[in-house]
Amino acid sequence: MLRDWIRLRIIQIAIDIVLLYGAFLLAYFLRVGFIFSLDFPFSFFAPLSLVAVLIWSGFLILTKYYRIPPRSGEKKWFDITLVILGGGISIGFLIVSYFFPRDILFSRLIGINIFVFGSVFLLMSRYIFLRILAERKKKQEKVYRTLIVGANRVGEKIIAAIKNDPYAPYKIIGVIDPYGMAKEIKGSKILGKLDKLERICETEAVTALIQCDAFEHTINLISFCDEKNIKFQFDPALRGIFEKNLRIREVAGVTMISFVKRDFNQKHKQVFYRFADWVLRQVFDID
Repeated sequence: MLRDWIRLRIIQIAIDIVLLYGAFLLAYFLRVGFIFSLDFPFSFFAPLSLVAVLIWSGFLILTKYYRIPPRSGEKKWFDITLVILGGGISIGFLIVSYFFPRDILFSRLIGINIFVFGSVFLLMSRYIFLRILAERKKKQEKVYRTLIVGANRVGEKIIAAIKNDPYAPYKIIGVIDPYGMAKEIKGSKILGKLDKLERICETEAVTALIQCDAFEHTINLISFCDEKNIKFQFDPALRGIFEKNLRIREVAGVTMISFVKRDFNQKHKQVFYRFADWVLRQVFDID
């Protein structure tokens, strides 16, 4: 399943590179006309544009613009921000390498056109590929057949989140109630208790398991999933961890999960402090 999603993302990366290079060339010819200008040598512009395209694409790759599954909800605006930042870095490289070292006029129009065309092409490509991923999710193609362990509020939250996310590559098969206490759960059906786990996984062809309850059975569930080649995940609430404001941090080289308390209740402070918090996290990687 994951190979198909990766293959689709690789195709998207290749298409985006072609589209970006086309944006650079289109911006050039719209500026000088469909000729080879002596003021703006094409033989020098073309290879430098290719390098700038690779910088833009490389920036998007390294910042996980093509992550699987794609960002959704409010986080989708982060992808748009990455496109804009990548364009700024790419065009900055072209200005420094192409215009500054040569005795030619600087063309602001070429830079503006590149930025506009490149951003539009990338956002169009993003929209098309997200529609493809959403259609795959809708048709239940190449998705994880997921079993939830835990008929509680955490399980209901996970079920609702997966069903409401148009791109998440998961299909909820059902829920196992470890203690046999619940009669029903919102959004899915209860298939039985833990003693039926192996049979359910075989009959339903389960490929992913999300643990939301039965803390004491974690080791057994991990061993079972490892043996059956099933993807295992668990909700942070299972470990008594508040899901929001978590950070992955290193303490003397050892990876830790850090809980960060944030108070943005005062409306007049929300915008500034949220922005400051984002800067500290993204630029300095601190809390």
